[in-house]
Formats: sequence, structure tokens, C-alpha cells
Amino acid sequence: MKVRMEVFSGDPPCPGCVAILALADEYAKKYKDKLEVVKLVGQEAIAKFEEYKLGCVPAVVINEKIRIEGICPSRTTLDSALREGGL
Repeated sequence: MKVRMEVFSGDPPCPGCVAILALADEYAKKYKDKLEVVKLVGQEAIAKFEEYKLGCVPAVVINEKIRIEGICPSRTTLDSALREGGL
């Protein structure tokens, strides 16, 4: 079963959102058989944003658990979050 990583960004994206979206693309390629990356941007993401009760973007939810909120994580932090999420 793939690990699901949902990445939330504003529209227009702030610098942190631009960075997290780029990281999401990088990780989608790196772990293509193990990781499902879903990008949720702007108003189209509002329902999920509210469902998770997020307060700000950028944010990363892994397997329905909020792992990162309000900052673009370092690769080390994102790696740790993904390991905790089962990757």
C-alpha cells in the first residue's frame, strides 16, 4: 500500500508553498512506487483544509495525519515525517 502525502498550498503561492510544491514533485519521482502525492492548491483545497482543521499553509498531511504546518520543511524533516508515516 502506498503512503499518501497531501501537500497544501495557497494560490497565489507564498515562497514556502512554492518550495513545498517543488519538494512534492521531487519526492513523487523519487518514491513513485511507494508514495502517492496529492497537491491541494487554493480554493479547490478548502474542503480538505477545513476537514483537517489546518490553520495555515504550506502544510503536509501524511496518511491523514498533519505532519507539517506553516513552514516548508527541510528534506531531513520531510524524510522523518514520511518514515513516521510508513514509508
